[in-house]
Amino acid sequence: MTKRKPVFIEKIFPIKLLNEQVYYENGGNPFKGLHRWYSRKPLSFSRASVLGSILPADVSMEEFEYLLGLEKREYRNKETKLYKTPPSPDRIKQVHALCEGMWGTATPTVLDAFAGGGSIPFEAARYGLNVLASDLNPVAVVTMKAAIEFPLRFGPDLQQDIDKWVKWVGDEAEKRLAEFFPSEPNETVQNYLWAHTVICPSCESVVPLSPNWWLSKTTNYAGKGQARKITSDWYAVRPIPNLEQKRVDFELVKGKKGKETTIVTEDGQEFDPDEFITIARGVGKCPNCGNVIGDDVIKMQVKSGQLDHQLYAVAYKQGKEILKFRNPHDKDLQGWKLARSTIIKKYADLQSHTIFPSETIVNDHGQILNYCRTWSDIFNHRQLLTLANYVEIINAAKELMKKEYEIERVEAIVTYLTLVLDRCVDVNCRLAHVNTMGPKIEGASGQHSLNLIWNYPEVNGANRLWRWCADKVITDYPKLCEILNINLNFSGTLNVEQYIPKLIQISLASSDSLAHIDNKSLDVIVTDPPYYGTIPYSDLSDFFYVWQKRTLGDIFPNLFWAELTDKDREAVANPSRFRGMGGSPEELANQDYEAKMALAFAEYYRVLRDDGVMTVQFNHKDSGAWDVLAKSLIDAGFEITASWAVSTENPQNLHQAQKNSVSSTVLLVCRKRDPDAGSAWWEDLRPEVANLVEERAPKFEEADINGIDLYLSTFGPALNVFSRHYPILNSSGEEVRPEEAFTEARKAVANYRFRKLAHIDTAGFDPLTIWYLLAWDAFRAREFPFDDARQLALAIGGFNISELKGAMKLLEVKSGTCRLLTPAQRAQKRAFSTNPDDFTLTSLVDALHATIAIYQEEQTIEPVRRFLRATALINNDLFMRAWEVTLKVIPLIRDSKKRIPEEQALADLWLAMDEIKAKVIYVQQELDLGTVQQSLF
Repeated sequence: MTKRKPVFIEKIFPIKLLNEQVYYENGGNPFKGLHRWYSRKPLSFSRASVLGSILPADVSMEEFEYLLGLEKREYRNKETKLYKTPPSPDRIKQVHALCEGMWGTATPTVLDAFAGGGSIPFEAARYGLNVLASDLNPVAVVTMKAAIEFPLRFGPDLQQDIDKWVKWVGDEAEKRLAEFFPSEPNETVQNYLWAHTVICPSCESVVPLSPNWWLSKTTNYAGKGQARKITSDWYAVRPIPNLEQKRVDFELVKGKKGKETTIVTEDGQEFDPDEFITIARGVGKCPNCGNVIGDDVIKMQVKSGQLDHQLYAVAYKQGKEILKFRNPHDKDLQGWKLARSTIIKKYADLQSHTIFPSETIVNDHGQILNYCRTWSDIFNHRQLLTLANYVEIINAAKELMKKEYEIERVEAIVTYLTLVLDRCVDVNCRLAHVNTMGPKIEGASGQHSLNLIWNYPEVNGANRLWRWCADKVITDYPKLCEILNINLNFSGTLNVEQYIPKLIQISLASSDSLAHIDNKSLDVIVTDPPYYGTIPYSDLSDFFYVWQKRTLGDIFPNLFWAELTDKDREAVANPSRFRGMGGSPEELANQDYEAKMALAFAEYYRVLRDDGVMTVQFNHKDSGAWDVLAKSLIDAGFEITASWAVSTENPQNLHQAQKNSVSSTVLLVCRKRDPDAGSAWWEDLRPEVANLVEERAPKFEEADINGIDLYLSTFGPALNVFSRHYPILNSSGEEVRPEEAFTEARKAVANYRFRKLAHIDTAGFDPLTIWYLLAWDAFRAREFPFDDARQLALAIGGFNISELKGAMKLLEVKSGTCRLLTPAQRAQKRAFSTNPDDFTLTSLVDALHATIAIYQEEQTIEPVRRFLRATALINNDLFMRAWEVTLKVIPLIRDSKKRIPEEQALADLWLAMDEIKAKVIYVQQELDLGTVQQSLF
């Protein structure tokens, strides 16, 4: 076996720092803004993953943080945002020097064959490494070319050409489309608000369907921590029944904000638009006769072609004034009718010229197939006419460009024009919706499913849609060049730093067939594979693919040769592909995914050099998925040397410590296993796993790894012991799965944490109390995934997880999430008695909750004192120790409105009762972002 040098990520990882950096990355990232991709990992996290995998283990933590882009600790600015900060030439030079000693080359080759949105190759490119990035999805490949390859090749001066042709397309679009978007004098129409309509089976009225009739609830930012200010009128429409003419009319309503979500009009009347909804949960209601229109009736009308559209409001501006609304005029409807007749006349022509997206939708994620059969169906006629004209104009521009530029530059410019087109498609379809708090339009791609929206916006396609979307997309190009550290020198010529990689290869390839890469040729693999069926990438990206094909198909024929994206070879558990094949579609889909992942890891093993490193990013809520992933890696010939958990999708309300539903991404660091390593017995390895985990846990804590991240990080040492040999057998000679190592690691961490918290072992403490204390210690939140609760219960033992919800009444469980009940809620469910004569000490947590419930009910300490004396809890050392530990593990929040009631009650009693203060040591500590832990076992 080739001697291998340890890398930094095998020793330690800056988890707390990355948790903070990821939090900064929620907005303003030009890399994300260029084009929508699903579950794109943060750049700061990807940068650390790459650097940690290529740098030697003897780099110190402070040096690693410096190479990431932060200043030395004594000079560090806490506001530094890594994703915006390109590594300086000095840092890159140091990285290259360290790589030379580590890999024998200053620029080792990094591969990601599940590159997706491109975060990993982007960060590798920023350090001048050789980059191989591939994906099976053409939309992902185009996105990476635009975000990485073209900025590196052409630099910021390409912006002038992009701006030139963006303007040309916009000017041509306005000439062609002006007649379809007429405006009244002295105004410019911005958006049209449409509602889908059906025919009422009872009174035959045309019924516009909408779950709300709001137009705008504008508020403005008022400063950090301040309530938003309301500085303009709120707008809505009121449906007016018109049974005589079998239709529904609309009246514009505007005024100041009233109580909660109402509008106070000029005459002092309050209007609540939510009282006039005409559809909820797929069931409609006719305003004219009150008849309920069932979901089956609506779908039947859809199939028969009766679903139509009604314009109920128009948003416009006069000069530079704020957005206003009005009722539709005849001129608005004339433009719509003209567009409708035009698109019907041109239907065959558009289809014959392949401009019209007539491909069949195969996506069944969401309810889209109930209402739309082809990709053209997701637009109304004028939206479709607008987008088809954009395609024609881009293709005409392409031919003009070919006369002016070399073909590589044409490819780049047309790609950016296509990204603008994609943004237009996203916000100008029947799947978009209006966020009335802006008001702003939210695109169809904002969710991981495609759903028809009953009331949807249409943007003025003549003079607003293209320019608005171009401003959103193309303004990110110079920012991309900036964070890639590409600039213009004083003479105006391109000054690309010498560290720009000589090789950055972005290609369309399946991860299970990397024929373009030689055996044992790669130094490092950093990869972010799909997570079972979490995101149906190909189904969703068809939304963009069918339009990209119409402008980029001749430029990148190898990307767009197929009618739709490849779903058969995609490593995603998609049950829709297995319906009607016998057996459970979900089980067949999971088996297919697992087989494809096994093939992908086998290819990774083939192309990685013997002393190379592979770092796998993985995020899944089901602990069984971790078992499958680890088993796939081990079967492919890898051993796992470390694991780290980083919160990669932070919510804005972490500080409330009420909900821990955000998933961490866990990094599994892998090496090729010694081919001479034989099998081993699990009974021999089990104590080694436990001992190593307890040995490493304190070291992880020294590096600010706490809570649930501590459990996840110890999986690395556990798997390191487990994966050194193959296979691992039990006493019956049966192969043992990695889950056994996870279980042993959880047990070891649970025992270690409890001893550290209570300063004694678990003897005398009941399992329910141990679980309760360790749950707060791990999750730092009242709500967390149920599978995590189950795994913690298994680690502790002594009870069944179902008892927490049943007999013990400690949890409520819903949709895979569990929530710790408050003492008051448990008292109401009679989980315990607050009457000292009836109280039975079955668990210490019941005693604590009874004490808290009495205090909260009586709001004085005397009833608490009587209860503690009568039950002898005042002299129970274990009870006092449980009180002390509870105050340690429940987060303290200074905001009184958000403070956790259990912590507040126990702290109040500690302050007020000397007999408690004498026995309970309490040091108040405030919760901050770095202590909130994420994810799951």
